[in-house]
Amino acid sequence: MTHIKLLTTACLLIALLCACSPSQDKAKQQTDQPQAELDPKTQKFMQTDLSEMLPDDEMPASPETGMNHENLDMASIADEQTEAEAMPEEEFDTRVYRAESQGSMTGYIDKIDIISLNDQPTTITGVQVNRGNCGITSMYDYKNMRYGSVALAYPRCKVESIREVSISTDYGTYAYRIS
Repeated sequence: MTHIKLLTTACLLIALLCACSPSQDKAKQQTDQPQAELDPKTQKFMQTDLSEMLPDDEMPASPETGMNHENLDMASIADEQTEAEAMPEEEFDTRVYRAESQGSMTGYIDKIDIISLNDQPTTITGVQVNRGNCGITSMYDYKNMRYGSVALAYPRCKVESIREVSISTDYGTYAYRIS
């Protein structure tokens, strides 16, 4: 009895697999259909070797030149490093403090000064305090900052709890620890 159940299950499984796979007749019909005529430019392009189309300075290395894929990878890494070096490394100084304020109920207000140490003008695109766990209510003088320019930000948390200020610009994000 168990052999009959096993045989029946195997037959059903084979029937399912055959029903799901494309038939040989359909595949043969697809290959027998004439393909659309290509224009001469396209035919020439499809028959041309890729190495004939590349300029000499973009030719892939051959075994005769002694360069292999590892050397090519190192060359591309060196190119990426020179591109990264072309982007300016920006630097800022941060100061977190509490100032007296007659306009607040507590008599003080918390502030973050972001001082630009960059010769080239830069614009701050975002500030995160404590990795986003402390918000900023407002920010002033953060555009076209040159060396010595100060941007002012007002955090929503107490200055005692601020441990990190991340400054985002068009060239990257820079994190500064507060001690």
